[in-house]
Amino acid sequence: MQNSRAILLAVLVVTALVGAPGTAAGAESVGAELEQSTDNAPSTDADGHEPLQTASSGTCDFPLNVTDATGTNISLNERPDRITTTNPSAAQTLWEIGAQDRVVGVTQYAGYLNGTDNKTNVSAGFGVSVEKVVATEPDLVLAPNASAGQVDDLRAQNLTVYHFSEATDVDDIAAKTERTGRLVGNCDEAAEVNDEMNETVANVTNQTADFDRLGALYPLGGGYVAANNTFINEMMDIGGTINVAASEGDGYPQLSDEVILETDPELILVTDSEAAILDREPYASTTAGSQGNYVVMNEDYLNQPAPRSVIESTKSLATAVEKLQTESNGEEATDGGNTCGFPLNVTDATGTNITLNERPDRITTTNPSAAQTLWEIGARDRVVGVTQFAGYLNGTDNKTNVSSEGFGVSVERVVATEPDLVLVPNASSAGTAETLRGQNLTVYHFSEATDVDDIAAKTERTGRLVGNCDEAANINDEMNDTVADVENRTSDLRRPAALYPLGGGYVAADETFINEIMHIGGTNNVAATEGSGYPVLSDEVVLRTDPELIIVTESNPSILDQEPYASTSAGVHNNYVVLDNNYLNQPAPRSVIESVETLATGVEELQSESGTGSRGSDSSSSSSGSDDSSSSSSGSDDSDGENKEQSEGNETATDGNETAVDTPTGENTTAVDSDEESDEAGGSDDTADQGDEQDGVSADTTDDETESETPGFGFVVTALAILGFAYVPLRN
Repeated sequence: MQNSRAILLAVLVVTALVGAPGTAAGAESVGAELEQSTDNAPSTDADGHEPLQTASSGTCDFPLNVTDATGTNISLNERPDRITTTNPSAAQTLWEIGAQDRVVGVTQYAGYLNGTDNKTNVSAGFGVSVEKVVATEPDLVLAPNASAGQVDDLRAQNLTVYHFSEATDVDDIAAKTERTGRLVGNCDEAAEVNDEMNETVANVTNQTADFDRLGALYPLGGGYVAANNTFINEMMDIGGTINVAASEGDGYPQLSDEVILETDPELILVTDSEAAILDREPYASTTAGSQGNYVVMNEDYLNQPAPRSVIESTKSLATAVEKLQTESNGEEATDGGNTCGFPLNVTDATGTNITLNERPDRITTTNPSAAQTLWEIGARDRVVGVTQFAGYLNGTDNKTNVSSEGFGVSVERVVATEPDLVLVPNASSAGTAETLRGQNLTVYHFSEATDVDDIAAKTERTGRLVGNCDEAANINDEMNDTVADVENRTSDLRRPAALYPLGGGYVAADETFINEIMHIGGTNNVAATEGSGYPVLSDEVVLRTDPELIIVTESNPSILDQEPYASTSAGVHNNYVVLDNNYLNQPAPRSVIESVETLATGVEELQSESGTGSRGSDSSSSSSGSDDSSSSSSGSDDSDGENKEQSEGNETATDGNETAVDTPTGENTTAVDSDEESDEAGGSDDTADQGDEQDGVSADTTDDETESETPGFGFVVTALAILGFAYVPLRN
């Protein structure tokens, strides 16, 4: 798998869980349930559906009498307030319909859902422990068909158990969701998530209608594959592929090496980022193996028949297939042969072709990292609109504030700036870009920047778009020189174990530009081994990793007085470095320059003082800052006279990681379908707005005027938990 180029398409990486009930015998564990037919024939009507429920009165009232898939009559006299699930798909559905607060027991494979750490784990090996289920004292046990064998054992303990039939397609999943909502008294919420699922399926089906469909295969290990009459097969079809195993049988059969070579898949679906299976026979000898074509899917979603699984899996797969075909066609940006001239034709991260006939003289930005970059390359005089979170930059007080009254940008205000070009970094969703394009605006949408190379590519592209190529090259040179100097300064230092807490247990981990800044600055990010993106670490994990240094963005960090941080080496010795919030959390050249220099200085002082507290100076006050950057940590008033808190100006990536891929012209072309950065992410080191569960909320929602950005880091990371991710590597 050498020399592969990976395109990371969506977000949040959820920790993969190993082992799953319900997999085919002899198959390697795939970390989530794969529901299959059982010996208990479901009771169905003439159309093959489960019998409808009946209630004494009202659509979603109690008492309720229903018949489950085993033909057993289930009676509920009142709404169940203590619910236990025996499979993660049922748990995921309860989370989606807002019933998670009444769940008291889940299996270990539901651990990816936010809040399961305070639920009883009822797992035992690859099944459930009847004793543990009984101990939860449930009013209702939901048992999807992967756990059919234990239903009778649970009923023998006088428990009320509803057993679901197998879900093999979207209609089955919708019926299962509707029934779950009815059982727990959340009918309206179930209808809403079904509407979202059906709308997504319709949109993705339309997106893939004209695809040149690739032959695809999803190996489960040991030769077992997902074949016909499975919900995974339908996900593959909706996502724009042809499942080559569908003609080889139903369910999850075992295919011989000869059959796999005969079907010769062009694309392999995997659930590990290394895709090690493509280096093994027979897969290495398929077209997919020889060309390095694979898509990394989130196994918690792909392997669980529930609405969010359908939504995220089909979107991720369709986007990956579309990008694979775009890359295979070798599309490049052109500028008519002139190095930095116009007209210019480029393709942005959504795969949209952008044409600029002449240099744009009126530029509006929807995120502060784009504004910071324009300031750095000397184009600020042509900027006419910025968000309130760019207020720390000198001169923004005479620019139009395009922020909405809440979070996000106001489409009406953007239009009013009469821009020749709108720059939309990936914290603003692809949906924002499309809404603005609907107003006949020229919009360029960037992919996520997760390292210095990505930031350099983003800066180069910004310079090319606005005709300031030399200036972009100069700031990139300064950034690269600074990185080299700082790496030289820190090369002989003993790297302290460091942590950047965002509040509420969330931290900056692997595959983030913050992680790279921490490494360049001379530290080892202890969270990098705990996951990618911005995961939640339990108190136990924080204490186990025991950071020696805490990175903060306030001069009097109260977080070191709070547990678990107070009991770490950093807390005991009061070791911390203060970094400028606007720089640390915005992927742009000046952010890299100031953050790595300040952090390296803090690490040097920490070691020279032998463990005493180290307060690094804010990068905003560093001598390397130009007069284009504010030397104060407080932002100026925007055009509406609103007070802008710097703590809300972050662009920390929170919806998953997306690696920028350089085409021959250095273009970032990754298509995304979700928010990748957030202007409002993690403003304070010791606080985070947790908000309500947001599983069912689309980050692309707009009204007539505004695009709603996620309000606060807590909201963003909650939305994170519902997103899958995908890679599409192409071997050179």
